[in-house]
Amino acid sequence: MNLLFFVLISCIFIGVVEIVKRRFSLSTNVSRRVTHIGAALIAAISPLFLNQLTIVIVCLFFASLIFIGRKTTFLSSIHDVDRKSFGDVFLPLGEALSAFVFLPHSIAAFQFGVLVMGISDALAGLGGEKFGKHKVQFFGNTKSAEGSTIFFICTLILTFFFAPVFGYKLVVISAILTIVEFLSIYGIDNLILPILGAFLIQFLM
Repeated sequence: MNLLFFVLISCIFIGVVEIVKRRFSLSTNVSRRVTHIGAALIAAISPLFLNQLTIVIVCLFFASLIFIGRKTTFLSSIHDVDRKSFGDVFLPLGEALSAFVFLPHSIAAFQFGVLVMGISDALAGLGGEKFGKHKVQFFGNTKSAEGSTIFFICTLILTFFFAPVFGYKLVVISAILTIVEFLSIYGIDNLILPILGAFLIQFLM
C-alpha cells in the first residue's frame, strides 16, 4: 500500500507540474526546478515508509521512465531545456545510489543528500537565472557567482538543521558541495550531490 501511494503521489505531482506549465506557459527552467524540489521532498520522507530495496527499485523505475520520455514531448516540464543535460535521469539515479549506500542505517544522511540536491541546487538555479550577473560558461553550461552563493547559503542552513552544532565543519561541508555543484556539467551534480552530501554529513559531523 505504501509503495502504491508513493508511486501514485509522484506521478500525480509530475502530472500537475506538467499541466500547470502548459496552462500558464511556465518556462521549463521553473517547472524543472519545482519538479526537483518535489522529488527531493518525496524521496526524503520515503525511508519512513518504504524499505531500502523498494526505494531503489522505485527510483530506477522513474529513471527508466524519464529516459524513455526524453524521446517524446510528453514531459516538456522536465525535458524541454535549452542546454545538453541528463540531470532529469541523474536525479532518480542519484537518489537510488544514495539509498543503496546509506539506507537503512543512516536515514538522516540520505535525507540530507537528497535535499541538498533537490532544494539547494534548484534554488541556486532559479536565483542564478534571475539575479546572476557574474557568469561563467563552460561545456555549454552556465553558472553564476550569485547562484553558487544561494546554493552555499541553502546548504549551510540544511547542514545546521541536520547537525545543529556551530563549527567550521558546517562551512567546510557547504563549501565542498558548492564547489562540486559549480564544476558539474550536463546535470551530473544530481547524481553526485546526494551521495556526496550524505557521506560528508555522516563522516565529518
